[in-house]
Amino acid sequence: MNAVRAPAIVALLALLIGAVMFAVDPEERLPTDHVASAVAERATTEGSADVWFCEGPTPGAPGVDDRIVALTNPTEAPVEGRVTVVDEGDHRVARTFQIEAGERLEFRPGPFVPDGRFAAVTVEVPAGGLFVDQRIAGEASAGMDAEPCATATSATWRHPWGTTERPGTSAVLLLHNPFPGTAVADIRLIGDLGRRESLDSQGIVVAGRSLVAFDLTGRIADSEVVSAIVDVRVGQLVSALYQHGDGTSPNAWHGVDLSLGAPDDAGRLFLPGPPGAGDRASVVLLNAGGETVDVEVVPHPVSGDFSVEPFRVVLRAGRREVLDLFGDGRLDGAGPFLIEVRSLDGPTVSATLVTRAAVDQEVGQAPVGLDVTGAVDHAATTWWVRSDRAQSAGSASLVVFNPAGAGIASVELTLVQMGEGAIATEVGDTDAFLPTHLELDPGMMVEFALPPGVVEIGSSAAIVVVARMDGPSGRTSFVGTAGAGTVVRPQ
Repeated sequence: MNAVRAPAIVALLALLIGAVMFAVDPEERLPTDHVASAVAERATTEGSADVWFCEGPTPGAPGVDDRIVALTNPTEAPVEGRVTVVDEGDHRVARTFQIEAGERLEFRPGPFVPDGRFAAVTVEVPAGGLFVDQRIAGEASAGMDAEPCATATSATWRHPWGTTERPGTSAVLLLHNPFPGTAVADIRLIGDLGRRESLDSQGIVVAGRSLVAFDLTGRIADSEVVSAIVDVRVGQLVSALYQHGDGTSPNAWHGVDLSLGAPDDAGRLFLPGPPGAGDRASVVLLNAGGETVDVEVVPHPVSGDFSVEPFRVVLRAGRREVLDLFGDGRLDGAGPFLIEVRSLDGPTVSATLVTRAAVDQEVGQAPVGLDVTGAVDHAATTWWVRSDRAQSAGSASLVVFNPAGAGIASVELTLVQMGEGAIATEVGDTDAFLPTHLELDPGMMVEFALPPGVVEIGSSAAIVVVARMDGPSGRTSFVGTAGAGTVVRPQ
Protein backbone atom coordinates (compact mmCIF):
# COMPACT_ATOMS: atom_id res chain seq x y z
CA MET A 1 0.00 0.00 0.00
CA ASN A 2 1.08 3.57 -0.13
CA ALA A 3 3.32 5.50 2.17
CA VAL A 4 2.37 6.77 5.58
CA ARG A 5 0.16 9.80 5.86
CA ALA A 6 -0.32 11.54 9.22
CA PRO A 7 -3.73 10.83 10.77
CA ALA A 8 -6.08 13.76 10.38
CA ILE A 9 -9.64 14.72 11.07
CA VAL A 10 -11.57 13.82 7.93
CA ALA A 11 -14.33 16.32 7.26
CA LEU A 12 -17.29 16.24 4.93
CA LEU A 13 -16.16 17.19 1.46
CA ALA A 14 -18.78 18.42 -1.02
CA LEU A 15 -18.16 18.15 -4.73
CA LEU A 16 -20.35 19.63 -7.44
CA ILE A 17 -19.03 18.84 -10.87
CA GLY A 18 -21.82 19.59 -13.33
CA ALA A 19 -23.67 17.93 -16.12
CA VAL A 20 -20.51 16.64 -17.82
CA MET A 21 -20.31 13.99 -15.09
CA PHE A 22 -21.28 10.35 -15.50
CA ALA A 23 -24.74 9.38 -16.70
CA VAL A 24 -26.49 6.46 -15.03
CA ASP A 25 -29.90 5.10 -15.84
CA PRO A 26 -31.32 4.01 -12.45
CA GLU A 27 -33.70 1.58 -14.14
CA GLU A 28 -31.04 -0.14 -16.23
CA ARG A 29 -29.79 -3.25 -14.46
CA LEU A 30 -26.64 -4.98 -15.57
CA PRO A 31 -26.99 -7.88 -18.01
CA THR A 32 -26.86 -11.29 -16.40
CA ASP A 33 -23.51 -12.08 -18.04
CA HIS A 34 -21.80 -9.01 -16.56
CA VAL A 35 -19.32 -9.75 -13.81
CA ALA A 36 -19.53 -7.55 -10.70
CA SER A 37 -18.62 -8.27 -7.09
CA ALA A 38 -22.02 -8.39 -5.36
CA VAL A 39 -23.69 -10.41 -2.62
CA ALA A 40 -27.21 -11.30 -1.51
CA GLU A 41 -29.14 -8.73 0.51
CA ARG A 42 -28.12 -8.62 4.17
CA ALA A 43 -31.08 -10.25 5.81
CA THR A 44 -32.28 -13.65 6.91
CA THR A 45 -33.16 -14.48 3.31
CA GLU A 46 -34.14 -17.95 2.24
CA GLY A 47 -33.11 -19.39 -1.09
CA SER A 48 -30.12 -17.04 -1.48
CA ALA A 49 -26.53 -18.23 -1.38
CA ASP A 50 -23.13 -16.57 -1.59
CA VAL A 51 -19.68 -17.84 -2.52
CA TRP A 52 -16.58 -15.80 -1.65
CA PHE A 53 -13.11 -16.20 -3.15
CA CYS A 54 -9.99 -14.99 -1.32
CA GLU A 55 -6.56 -15.31 -2.95
CA GLY A 56 -3.30 -14.17 -1.46
CA PRO A 57 0.06 -14.97 0.09
CA THR A 58 0.90 -16.77 3.29
CA PRO A 59 3.79 -15.83 5.61
CA GLY A 60 5.91 -18.09 3.40
CA ALA A 61 5.72 -15.54 0.56
CA PRO A 62 8.24 -12.68 0.21
CA GLY A 63 7.56 -9.75 2.51
CA VAL A 64 4.52 -11.19 4.33
CA ASP A 65 4.21 -11.28 8.09
CA ASP A 66 0.53 -12.22 8.44
CA ARG A 67 -2.69 -12.84 6.52
CA ILE A 68 -6.11 -13.10 8.15
CA VAL A 69 -9.45 -13.94 6.53
CA ALA A 70 -12.46 -12.60 8.46
CA LEU A 71 -16.03 -13.94 8.20
CA THR A 72 -18.52 -11.47 9.66
CA ASN A 73 -22.17 -12.29 10.26
CA PRO A 74 -24.14 -9.03 10.52
CA THR A 75 -27.50 -10.81 10.29
CA GLU A 76 -29.88 -11.70 13.10
CA ALA A 77 -29.52 -15.47 12.65
CA PRO A 78 -26.64 -17.98 12.80
CA VAL A 79 -24.86 -18.68 9.51
CA GLU A 80 -23.42 -22.05 8.55
CA GLY A 81 -21.05 -22.73 5.69
CA ARG A 82 -17.95 -24.42 4.38
CA VAL A 83 -14.39 -23.16 3.94
CA THR A 84 -11.93 -24.76 1.50
CA VAL A 85 -8.25 -23.78 1.50
CA VAL A 86 -5.86 -24.79 -1.32
CA ASP A 87 -2.24 -23.88 -2.06
CA GLU A 88 -0.12 -23.87 -5.21
CA GLY A 89 1.07 -27.38 -4.37
CA ASP A 90 -2.43 -28.92 -4.71
CA HIS A 91 -2.88 -29.36 -0.97
CA ARG A 92 -6.53 -28.96 0.00
CA VAL A 93 -8.27 -28.70 3.37
CA ALA A 94 -12.01 -28.22 3.96
CA ARG A 95 -13.84 -27.30 7.16
CA THR A 96 -17.41 -26.45 8.11
CA PHE A 97 -18.25 -23.50 10.34
CA GLN A 98 -21.08 -21.78 12.16
CA ILE A 99 -21.06 -18.11 13.14
CA GLU A 100 -23.62 -16.79 15.57
CA ALA A 101 -25.67 -13.70 14.82
CA GLY A 102 -23.63 -10.51 15.12
CA GLU A 103 -20.31 -12.34 15.52
CA ARG A 104 -17.11 -12.72 13.50
CA LEU A 105 -14.77 -15.64 12.83
CA GLU A 106 -11.15 -14.99 11.88
CA PHE A 107 -8.59 -17.54 10.70
CA ARG A 108 -5.19 -17.69 9.04
CA PRO A 109 -5.04 -19.77 5.82
CA GLY A 110 -1.30 -20.45 6.24
CA PRO A 111 -1.49 -23.15 8.94
CA PHE A 112 -4.02 -25.11 6.83
CA VAL A 113 -1.42 -25.45 4.05
CA PRO A 114 1.94 -25.10 5.87
CA ASP A 115 4.04 -25.84 2.76
CA GLY A 116 2.37 -23.23 0.57
CA ARG A 117 3.59 -19.70 -0.13
CA PHE A 118 0.15 -18.80 -1.50
CA ALA A 119 -3.36 -19.94 -0.61
CA ALA A 120 -6.83 -19.56 -2.07
CA VAL A 121 -9.87 -19.67 0.19
CA THR A 122 -13.41 -20.47 -0.96
CA VAL A 123 -16.24 -19.67 1.47
CA GLU A 124 -19.59 -21.23 0.62
CA VAL A 125 -22.69 -20.01 2.42
CA PRO A 126 -26.09 -21.58 1.60
CA ALA A 127 -27.94 -18.56 3.07
CA GLY A 128 -26.82 -15.06 2.12
CA GLY A 129 -25.74 -12.34 4.50
CA LEU A 130 -22.14 -13.23 5.40
CA PHE A 131 -19.42 -10.64 4.72
CA VAL A 132 -15.88 -11.91 3.95
CA ASP A 133 -12.71 -9.85 3.74
CA GLN A 134 -8.98 -10.31 4.33
CA ARG A 135 -5.99 -8.39 5.67
CA ILE A 136 -2.31 -8.75 4.80
CA ALA A 137 0.50 -7.31 6.90
CA GLY A 138 4.02 -6.83 5.58
CA GLU A 139 7.14 -7.82 7.44
CA ALA A 140 8.24 -5.35 10.13
CA SER A 141 5.02 -3.38 9.50
CA ALA A 142 6.21 -2.49 5.99
CA GLY A 143 2.99 -2.27 4.02
CA MET A 144 -0.55 -3.53 4.43
CA ASP A 145 -3.56 -4.51 2.36
CA ALA A 146 -7.22 -4.89 3.32
CA GLU A 147 -10.17 -5.51 1.05
CA PRO A 148 -13.32 -7.60 0.59
CA CYS A 149 -12.87 -10.94 -1.10
CA ALA A 150 -14.26 -11.54 -4.59
CA THR A 151 -17.72 -12.94 -5.21
CA ALA A 152 -17.49 -13.60 -8.95
CA THR A 153 -15.48 -15.71 -11.39
CA SER A 154 -14.80 -14.75 -14.98
CA ALA A 155 -13.35 -16.01 -18.27
CA THR A 156 -11.32 -12.79 -18.67
CA TRP A 157 -9.11 -10.89 -16.22
CA ARG A 158 -7.09 -7.72 -16.73
CA HIS A 159 -4.24 -6.46 -14.54
CA PRO A 160 -3.15 -3.08 -15.92
CA TRP A 161 -0.27 -2.47 -13.49
CA GLY A 162 2.46 -4.52 -11.92
CA THR A 163 6.23 -4.18 -11.65
CA THR A 164 9.23 -6.50 -11.80
CA GLU A 165 11.94 -3.89 -11.32
CA ARG A 166 15.27 -5.20 -10.15
CA PRO A 167 16.40 -5.51 -7.46
CA GLY A 168 14.04 -6.09 -4.60
CA THR A 169 10.61 -6.62 -6.16
CA SER A 170 8.48 -9.67 -6.84
CA ALA A 171 5.18 -10.05 -8.69
CA VAL A 172 3.10 -13.24 -8.73
CA LEU A 173 -0.11 -13.71 -10.71
CA LEU A 174 -2.57 -15.98 -8.87
CA LEU A 175 -5.08 -18.10 -10.80
CA HIS A 176 -7.70 -19.86 -8.68
CA ASN A 177 -10.15 -22.42 -10.03
CA PRO A 178 -12.83 -23.04 -7.36
CA PHE A 179 -14.85 -25.44 -9.53
CA PRO A 180 -14.51 -29.24 -9.90
CA GLY A 181 -13.72 -29.11 -13.65
CA THR A 182 -10.36 -28.20 -15.15
CA ALA A 183 -9.78 -24.70 -16.53
CA VAL A 184 -7.33 -23.71 -19.27
CA ALA A 185 -5.98 -20.15 -19.57
CA ASP A 186 -3.69 -18.08 -21.79
CA ILE A 187 -1.65 -15.22 -20.35
CA ARG A 188 -0.40 -12.21 -22.34
CA LEU A 189 2.18 -9.97 -20.71
CA ILE A 190 3.00 -6.39 -21.72
CA GLY A 191 6.26 -5.00 -20.40
CA ASP A 192 8.40 -1.94 -21.09
CA LEU A 193 9.52 -3.43 -24.41
CA GLY A 194 6.04 -4.45 -25.53
CA ARG A 195 4.12 -7.69 -25.67
CA ARG A 196 5.73 -10.82 -24.28
CA GLU A 197 4.47 -14.37 -24.65
CA SER A 198 6.09 -17.75 -24.10
CA LEU A 199 5.08 -21.35 -24.44
CA ASP A 200 4.63 -21.72 -20.70
CA SER A 201 2.13 -18.81 -20.63
CA GLN A 202 -0.20 -20.47 -23.14
CA GLY A 203 -2.59 -23.28 -22.31
CA ILE A 204 -2.00 -23.12 -18.56
CA VAL A 205 -3.96 -25.92 -16.92
CA VAL A 206 -5.61 -25.01 -13.63
CA ALA A 207 -7.02 -28.20 -12.16
CA GLY A 208 -10.36 -28.21 -10.38
CA ARG A 209 -10.28 -26.66 -6.91
CA SER A 210 -6.64 -25.62 -7.23
CA LEU A 211 -4.36 -22.58 -7.35
CA VAL A 212 -1.59 -21.68 -9.80
CA ALA A 213 1.07 -19.12 -8.80
CA PHE A 214 2.54 -17.67 -12.02
CA ASP A 215 5.77 -15.81 -11.24
CA LEU A 216 6.01 -12.71 -13.44
CA THR A 217 9.38 -11.63 -12.05
CA GLY A 218 11.26 -14.46 -13.72
CA ARG A 219 9.34 -14.35 -16.99
CA ILE A 220 9.53 -10.63 -17.72
CA ALA A 221 12.30 -9.44 -15.47
CA ASP A 222 13.30 -5.84 -14.76
CA SER A 223 10.26 -4.13 -16.26
CA GLU A 224 9.10 -0.92 -14.57
CA VAL A 225 5.49 -1.68 -15.55
CA VAL A 226 4.02 -5.06 -16.44
CA SER A 227 0.42 -5.58 -17.55
CA ALA A 228 -1.18 -9.03 -17.58
CA ILE A 229 -4.15 -10.24 -19.64
CA VAL A 230 -5.76 -13.56 -18.70
CA ASP A 231 -8.08 -15.22 -21.22
CA VAL A 232 -9.67 -18.48 -20.09
CA ARG A 233 -10.34 -20.93 -22.92
CA VAL A 234 -12.13 -23.48 -20.75
CA GLY A 235 -13.95 -22.76 -17.49
CA GLN A 236 -13.71 -19.67 -15.29
CA LEU A 237 -11.17 -18.41 -12.77
CA VAL A 238 -10.49 -15.79 -10.12
CA SER A 239 -7.29 -13.81 -10.66
CA ALA A 240 -5.27 -11.55 -8.35
CA LEU A 241 -1.78 -10.04 -8.45
CA TYR A 242 0.48 -10.08 -5.39
CA GLN A 243 3.47 -7.72 -5.24
CA HIS A 244 6.24 -7.03 -2.77
CA GLY A 245 9.03 -4.47 -2.74
CA ASP A 246 11.86 -4.16 -0.22
CA GLY A 247 12.79 -0.55 -1.06
CA THR A 248 15.93 -1.31 -3.09
CA SER A 249 14.40 -0.95 -6.58
CA PRO A 250 14.95 2.22 -8.67
CA ASN A 251 11.49 3.49 -7.68
CA ALA A 252 12.25 2.60 -4.04
CA TRP A 253 8.79 1.34 -3.15
CA HIS A 254 8.53 -0.72 -0.01
CA GLY A 255 5.59 -2.84 1.10
CA VAL A 256 3.01 -5.35 -0.08
CA ASP A 257 0.00 -5.10 -2.35
CA LEU A 258 -2.69 -7.55 -3.44
CA SER A 259 -5.07 -6.43 -6.18
CA LEU A 260 -7.97 -8.28 -7.77
CA GLY A 261 -8.03 -8.11 -11.55
CA ALA A 262 -10.73 -6.41 -13.61
CA PRO A 263 -13.12 -9.16 -14.77
CA ASP A 264 -14.19 -7.36 -17.92
CA ASP A 265 -13.49 -4.49 -20.29
CA ALA A 266 -15.65 -1.39 -20.10
CA GLY A 267 -16.45 1.78 -22.00
CA ARG A 268 -16.74 3.94 -18.89
CA LEU A 269 -14.93 3.67 -15.58
CA PHE A 270 -14.63 5.85 -12.51
CA LEU A 271 -13.05 6.15 -9.06
CA PRO A 272 -11.97 8.82 -6.58
CA GLY A 273 -8.69 10.57 -7.24
CA PRO A 274 -5.62 10.06 -5.04
CA PRO A 275 -6.10 11.08 -1.39
CA GLY A 276 -3.06 13.40 -1.31
CA ALA A 277 -1.93 15.96 -3.88
CA GLY A 278 1.71 15.29 -2.95
CA ASP A 279 1.48 11.61 -3.88
CA ARG A 280 2.94 10.07 -6.99
CA ALA A 281 -0.24 9.06 -8.80
CA SER A 282 -0.73 7.37 -12.18
CA VAL A 283 -3.68 6.05 -14.14
CA VAL A 284 -2.71 2.93 -16.06
CA LEU A 285 -4.84 2.13 -19.13
CA LEU A 286 -4.94 -1.30 -20.77
CA ASN A 287 -6.46 -2.19 -24.14
CA ALA A 288 -6.76 -5.97 -24.27
CA GLY A 289 -8.79 -5.88 -27.49
CA GLY A 290 -7.77 -6.20 -31.11
CA GLU A 291 -8.49 -2.65 -32.29
CA THR A 292 -6.98 0.76 -31.61
CA VAL A 293 -9.18 2.89 -29.32
CA ASP A 294 -9.35 6.53 -28.29
CA VAL A 295 -9.50 6.98 -24.52
CA GLU A 296 -10.07 10.05 -22.39
CA VAL A 297 -9.08 10.35 -18.74
CA VAL A 298 -11.18 13.18 -17.31
CA PRO A 299 -10.38 14.62 -13.86
CA HIS A 300 -13.40 16.32 -12.24
CA PRO A 301 -12.11 18.71 -9.53
CA VAL A 302 -13.93 19.53 -6.32
CA SER A 303 -13.99 23.17 -7.19
CA GLY A 304 -16.53 24.03 -9.85
CA ASP A 305 -14.36 27.03 -10.68
CA PHE A 306 -11.39 24.84 -11.62
CA SER A 307 -11.54 23.12 -15.00
CA VAL A 308 -9.01 20.55 -16.23
CA GLU A 309 -8.30 19.55 -19.79
CA PRO A 310 -8.85 15.78 -20.25
CA PHE A 311 -5.90 13.50 -20.94
CA ARG A 312 -6.33 12.06 -24.43
CA VAL A 313 -4.70 8.72 -25.30
CA VAL A 314 -4.67 6.69 -28.52
CA LEU A 315 -4.30 3.14 -27.26
CA ARG A 316 -3.25 0.52 -29.77
CA ALA A 317 -4.46 -3.07 -29.61
CA GLY A 318 -2.82 -5.08 -26.85
CA ARG A 319 -1.09 -2.04 -25.40
CA ARG A 320 -1.07 -0.08 -22.17
CA GLU A 321 -0.34 3.52 -21.24
CA VAL A 322 0.80 5.04 -17.95
CA LEU A 323 -0.44 8.59 -17.28
CA ASP A 324 1.33 10.62 -14.61
CA LEU A 325 -1.56 12.67 -13.24
CA PHE A 326 0.65 15.40 -11.80
CA GLY A 327 3.46 15.27 -14.36
CA ASP A 328 2.47 18.15 -16.65
CA GLY A 329 1.06 20.47 -14.00
CA ARG A 330 -2.49 20.65 -15.29
CA LEU A 331 -3.81 19.45 -11.90
CA ASP A 332 -1.70 21.85 -9.84
CA GLY A 333 -4.00 23.57 -7.37
CA ALA A 334 -7.03 21.53 -8.43
CA GLY A 335 -7.60 20.02 -4.99
CA PRO A 336 -9.53 16.76 -4.59
CA PHE A 337 -11.03 15.32 -7.76
CA LEU A 338 -12.80 12.32 -9.24
CA ILE A 339 -11.49 10.42 -12.25
CA GLU A 340 -13.57 9.31 -15.21
CA VAL A 341 -12.10 7.02 -17.87
CA ARG A 342 -14.09 6.71 -21.07
CA SER A 343 -13.37 4.83 -24.25
CA LEU A 344 -14.70 6.57 -27.34
CA ASP A 345 -14.75 3.28 -29.26
CA GLY A 346 -16.80 0.92 -27.10
CA PRO A 347 -16.17 -1.15 -23.97
CA THR A 348 -12.52 -2.02 -24.66
CA VAL A 349 -10.48 -0.63 -21.77
CA SER A 350 -9.55 -1.37 -18.17
CA ALA A 351 -7.84 1.03 -15.78
CA THR A 352 -6.06 1.19 -12.44
CA LEU A 353 -5.08 4.04 -10.15
CA VAL A 354 -1.59 3.56 -8.68
CA THR A 355 -0.51 5.86 -5.83
CA ARG A 356 2.74 6.07 -3.92
CA ALA A 357 3.87 8.83 -1.59
CA ALA A 358 6.71 10.99 -2.81
CA VAL A 359 10.11 10.20 -1.31
CA ASP A 360 11.14 12.65 1.41
CA GLN A 361 14.12 14.32 -0.25
CA GLU A 362 15.50 15.62 3.05
CA VAL A 363 15.30 12.34 4.90
CA GLY A 364 16.05 10.30 1.78
CA GLN A 365 13.94 7.37 2.90
CA ALA A 366 11.83 5.22 0.60
CA PRO A 367 8.08 5.47 1.19
CA VAL A 368 6.42 2.48 2.79
CA GLY A 369 3.63 0.95 0.82
CA LEU A 370 1.74 1.04 -2.45
CA ASP A 371 -1.95 1.40 -3.29
CA VAL A 372 -3.37 -0.15 -6.46
CA THR A 373 -7.10 0.53 -6.92
CA GLY A 374 -9.05 -0.79 -9.89
CA ALA A 375 -11.54 1.51 -11.59
CA VAL A 376 -15.15 0.29 -11.48
CA ASP A 377 -17.70 0.28 -14.28
CA HIS A 378 -20.76 -0.02 -12.04
CA ALA A 379 -22.67 1.74 -9.29
CA ALA A 380 -25.28 0.34 -6.89
CA THR A 381 -28.03 1.38 -4.49
CA THR A 382 -26.83 -0.94 -1.68
CA TRP A 383 -23.27 -1.27 -0.36
CA TRP A 384 -21.41 -2.71 2.64
CA VAL A 385 -18.01 -1.82 4.03
CA ARG A 386 -16.16 -3.24 7.04
CA SER A 387 -13.48 -1.25 8.81
CA ASP A 388 -11.07 -2.49 11.46
CA ARG A 389 -8.66 0.33 12.12
CA ALA A 390 -7.15 -1.45 15.11
CA GLN A 391 -5.29 -3.60 12.60
CA SER A 392 -3.59 -0.58 11.04
CA ALA A 393 -3.40 1.55 14.22
CA GLY A 394 -4.52 4.46 12.08
CA SER A 395 -7.55 6.16 10.61
CA ALA A 396 -10.18 5.24 8.08
CA SER A 397 -12.53 7.21 5.86
CA LEU A 398 -15.45 6.48 3.58
CA VAL A 399 -15.87 8.14 0.18
CA VAL A 400 -19.39 8.21 -1.27
CA PHE A 401 -20.22 9.87 -4.57
CA ASN A 402 -23.15 10.17 -6.94
CA PRO A 403 -21.95 9.54 -10.52
CA ALA A 404 -25.22 10.54 -12.19
CA GLY A 405 -25.58 13.43 -14.58
CA ALA A 406 -29.03 14.19 -13.17
CA GLY A 407 -31.02 13.25 -10.07
CA ILE A 408 -30.39 13.51 -6.34
CA ALA A 409 -29.25 10.44 -4.41
CA SER A 410 -30.81 10.19 -0.96
CA VAL A 411 -28.33 8.11 1.06
CA GLU A 412 -28.91 6.34 4.39
CA LEU A 413 -25.94 5.01 6.42
CA THR A 414 -26.23 2.49 9.25
CA LEU A 415 -23.57 1.11 11.56
CA VAL A 416 -24.73 -2.49 11.92
CA GLN A 417 -25.06 -3.60 15.54
CA MET A 418 -22.65 -6.42 16.27
CA GLY A 419 -21.70 -8.55 19.26
CA GLU A 420 -18.80 -7.55 21.51
CA GLY A 421 -16.58 -10.23 20.02
CA ALA A 422 -17.12 -9.09 16.45
CA ILE A 423 -15.38 -5.72 16.58
CA ALA A 424 -11.80 -5.32 17.70
CA THR A 425 -11.11 -2.72 20.38
CA GLU A 426 -10.02 0.55 18.83
CA VAL A 427 -7.38 2.93 20.16
CA GLY A 428 -9.24 6.25 20.35
CA ASP A 429 -11.85 7.65 17.98
CA THR A 430 -14.30 4.84 18.77
CA ASP A 431 -17.20 7.26 18.41
CA ALA A 432 -16.26 8.52 14.95
CA PHE A 433 -19.04 10.59 13.47
CA LEU A 434 -21.10 8.66 10.94
CA PRO A 435 -23.80 10.72 9.22
CA THR A 436 -27.07 8.83 9.00
CA HIS A 437 -28.50 10.70 6.03
CA LEU A 438 -26.98 12.45 3.00
CA GLU A 439 -28.43 14.21 -0.03
CA LEU A 440 -25.99 13.99 -2.93
CA ASP A 441 -26.58 16.16 -5.96
CA PRO A 442 -25.33 14.89 -9.35
CA GLY A 443 -21.55 14.71 -9.24
CA MET A 444 -21.36 15.36 -5.49
CA MET A 445 -18.89 13.50 -3.26
CA VAL A 446 -18.50 13.34 0.52
CA GLU A 447 -15.71 11.86 2.62
CA PHE A 448 -15.96 11.30 6.36
CA ALA A 449 -14.40 9.28 9.17
CA LEU A 450 -15.31 5.60 9.09
CA PRO A 451 -16.02 3.97 12.47
CA PRO A 452 -14.97 0.36 13.13
CA GLY A 453 -17.50 -2.29 12.21
CA VAL A 454 -19.84 -2.98 9.30
CA VAL A 455 -21.49 0.02 7.64
CA GLU A 456 -24.51 -0.49 5.41
CA ILE A 457 -25.15 2.19 2.77
CA GLY A 458 -28.49 2.42 1.01
CA SER A 459 -29.38 4.98 -1.63
CA SER A 460 -32.37 6.03 -3.74
CA ALA A 461 -30.05 6.25 -6.76
CA ALA A 462 -26.96 4.33 -7.79
CA ILE A 463 -23.78 5.53 -6.04
CA VAL A 464 -20.18 4.38 -5.64
CA VAL A 465 -18.54 3.65 -2.28
CA VAL A 466 -14.79 3.47 -1.62
CA ALA A 467 -13.03 3.00 1.74
CA ARG A 468 -9.59 4.33 2.62
CA MET A 469 -7.40 3.30 5.56
CA ASP A 470 -4.17 4.83 6.88
CA GLY A 471 -1.69 3.61 9.42
CA PRO A 472 2.00 3.62 10.29
CA SER A 473 2.56 0.69 7.94
CA GLY A 474 0.98 2.35 4.91
CA ARG A 475 -2.27 3.04 3.16
CA THR A 476 -4.91 0.95 1.42
CA SER A 477 -8.17 1.63 -0.38
CA PHE A 478 -10.89 -0.60 -1.79
CA VAL A 479 -14.30 -0.48 -3.41
CA GLY A 480 -17.16 -1.58 -1.16
CA THR A 481 -19.22 -4.71 -1.75
CA ALA A 482 -22.47 -4.10 -3.64
CA GLY A 483 -25.82 -5.73 -3.03
CA ALA A 484 -26.92 -8.15 -5.73
CA GLY A 485 -29.83 -6.87 -7.77
CA THR A 486 -29.00 -3.21 -7.07
CA VAL A 487 -26.06 -2.83 -9.49
CA VAL A 488 -26.29 -0.63 -12.59
CA ARG A 489 -23.84 0.26 -15.34
CA PRO A 490 -23.07 3.82 -16.50
CA GLN A 491 -24.38 4.67 -19.93
